[in-house]
Amino acid sequence: MNCSKRNETKYCVVWTRVSTKYQEENGGSLDYQRTLCEEYAKQNDLIIKGYYGGQHESAKTPGVLIREMLSRVKKDPTIKFILISEFDRFSRNSGQAINIINDLINCGVVVIACKTGQDTRDKNGFLMASIGLALAQWDNSNRVDKFISGRRDCLLKGVWVEPAPMGYYKEGKSKNTMCRLNETGRLIRQAFLWKIEGYSNGDIIDKLESRGLKLSHQTLHKILTNPFYAGKVKHKLIDNQMVDGVHEPAVTYTQFLKVQDILSGRTGKYKHRSDVPTGPLKKHVFCDKDKTPMTFYTKKKNGKEYGYYKCNTKGCSTNISSKKLHDGYTSMLSEYDLSPNLIKIVERAVRQLLTEGNKEVTDNVTQLRKRLTEVEKQINDTKLRYGIGKIDDDIFQVAIEELQNRKGRLLVELEKCENTLSNSDNEVSEIVATCCHLSTLWNDSNLETKIKVQQLVFPNGIFWNHENNRYRTPDKSPIFNIIDRISRDYIQRTEVDFTTSVPLCFGRESNPYGHCCPRDFLATLAFTQAGFIHNAKPL
Repeated sequence: MNCSKRNETKYCVVWTRVSTKYQEENGGSLDYQRTLCEEYAKQNDLIIKGYYGGQHESAKTPGVLIREMLSRVKKDPTIKFILISEFDRFSRNSGQAINIINDLINCGVVVIACKTGQDTRDKNGFLMASIGLALAQWDNSNRVDKFISGRRDCLLKGVWVEPAPMGYYKEGKSKNTMCRLNETGRLIRQAFLWKIEGYSNGDIIDKLESRGLKLSHQTLHKILTNPFYAGKVKHKLIDNQMVDGVHEPAVTYTQFLKVQDILSGRTGKYKHRSDVPTGPLKKHVFCDKDKTPMTFYTKKKNGKEYGYYKCNTKGCSTNISSKKLHDGYTSMLSEYDLSPNLIKIVERAVRQLLTEGNKEVTDNVTQLRKRLTEVEKQINDTKLRYGIGKIDDDIFQVAIEELQNRKGRLLVELEKCENTLSNSDNEVSEIVATCCHLSTLWNDSNLETKIKVQQLVFPNGIFWNHENNRYRTPDKSPIFNIIDRISRDYIQRTEVDFTTSVPLCFGRESNPYGHCCPRDFLATLAFTQAGFIHNAKPL
């Protein structure tokens, strides 16, 4: 490279840079740097051959943009100067910037800081540039320390300093930052409650998607295990210690801990997690001889896979095909199918149940209609006062706009509540169909629904007697005895009899099976159906 030829030219290039994308899009720093360099070039009769940078790039290591400029300068012997606003525009890492400047000096290129006029023509200029870079690095380190200290102080006071998690939006700045729930956050709150009620993650994902929130299994798991939704703050800047947050919680910390117990399997209830679809009775059916839960396995024969249940107790020969065990279970459940003659009774019971469950919604409809009538009266009064000249144009426009907005919000809420009530007929048909064909529900459902039905009917499991090839059911749910009693009382009655009052509940004195009610059973049974929520309270 001919360094003397460089000494005779007045050609230069301009380098500008900011550290972050936010500075690039919202700040005026890049324009300021460019203007400063252009004015210096004009005052000193320098000819600009190109502009480089102009974007955000890391200040720690040389990026693609600066490497592009250095390559161009080294290849073009006519370029004598590089104009920058300040030396730290190369890098805030003083060692890195000094290496770049030293490399350019060896190639005969002079770096000029246009803001101060300092350059690297001689040793004194290079020394001043090095000192300026060292001071810039020191200043940057101090600002970083202050920034981190401020964030740590906010976190210790429960103020979240990171972007708002899913389901939240942020208000305020610095120590006054507040995270509040949005519509997505209210759906996430419901996801926690569904988990406590016993829904699987797959069921919860389906329910959320039907309400407009699509989540993956991984995302849902992260949400359910994040203490932020229980009003807690946890961050590596405070050594991952958990402090009470100032933000609005989606659920209580007690509810959050219940979900963690369910996810970690500490509830004391057996939960099928990863299982094959052909083995729902695993650990639900016990060997009658040894009183141990039967396990499930598969075996290939002639290229086809078959399922089997067996007792693992040493010396026990209980080993039965899954088809035989499943057929027997379906047959046994069919004994509890409600007679078609009782459909109208069940329909009436379910409608009463849904009415009680929707009482809050019904009350809301009444209140919303009352408020809507009041707002419409206010609108008419405002128009009347405007018409007779009691209020001027400005006041009228502000008042009528506010009242119309209030009316619109009430109409939206009223429509939501009325839609909820109008869906009751479909829910009645769904529950009645379930009650009348319990065996069909179990036989045709997926693994999770089968398990819910099993736990509902036989909460403590059942026994298989290998010698007699039949089930033994010592601890049937008491509610089925009541259903049997209702069936016996009404199976022979005429159509007229079914329109009379039906004693759906027994008092504690007359109920030999304990204080439980068929309406409890209906609500619980409806709960087993995927995608169906029933909030009615038992008597």
